[in-house]
Amino acid sequence: MEKYRFDRKLQEAVLRRKEGQQPEIIIDGKEMKVRNPVFVVNMTRDVPCLVERDNKTGNTGYTVVAVSSSNVDKKDKEWICTSPVLLEQAICFFMENHQMESMSGTCRCASRLADARDSGFDLETGNAMIEIKIPLLVPDGTDSFIWKGFYHIVRQMAGYCSSSYCGDKGKRNILLTIYQHGTKHIFAMVDENTKKELEKAVRMGIEFWIAETKTEEDGISLLGYWDYTDKIL
Repeated sequence: MEKYRFDRKLQEAVLRRKEGQQPEIIIDGKEMKVRNPVFVVNMTRDVPCLVERDNKTGNTGYTVVAVSSSNVDKKDKEWICTSPVLLEQAICFFMENHQMESMSGTCRCASRLADARDSGFDLETGNAMIEIKIPLLVPDGTDSFIWKGFYHIVRQMAGYCSSSYCGDKGKRNILLTIYQHGTKHIFAMVDENTKKELEKAVRMGIEFWIAETKTEEDGISLLGYWDYTDKIL
């Protein structure tokens, strides 16, 4: 499958937090300013990361785009993208390049909804309304990351699909959850309350799909995508 490529290759660095101070990154042996990913606020060790230079007005330094649970010195690290915008752009790219037709249909491209705030959905294809969700990743205290907030995502989707907007459209309603390579699989993180919400959502007509992506310095790859709807009930 064709990779979604970044405009510029990301640079590897080390994210470091000193007690009582704002986090910083070490890049080429120099300390630089960095925007702080929320989920590493309480980190107690150096975290490998991929960064891009932040050229937006009013910002200085670098933005962290991905992190790794690997040791700083390890080669060939597994990277977890921390930018929902980049992941959504990658999914749109895969759809537009016919890499996800089993889910989105044969429509040439998926259009981003101008009224997404009202409908709750991100994209619309010829026969489907698609909401892309990326659960928050947080350190689990070992050498991995776990997913947070999935229960609320499912409840939110049920609200979307019960709206008059979706009823008027008469299209399939899809919850596409991004599972990132190198993290624990989503079903290892789903508790009983979330399972019940998933069952309710599926009975309301929501299709539950999972896409697995892999982030590298030069872009994001689609490793696969699956329809898990029948596995919920």
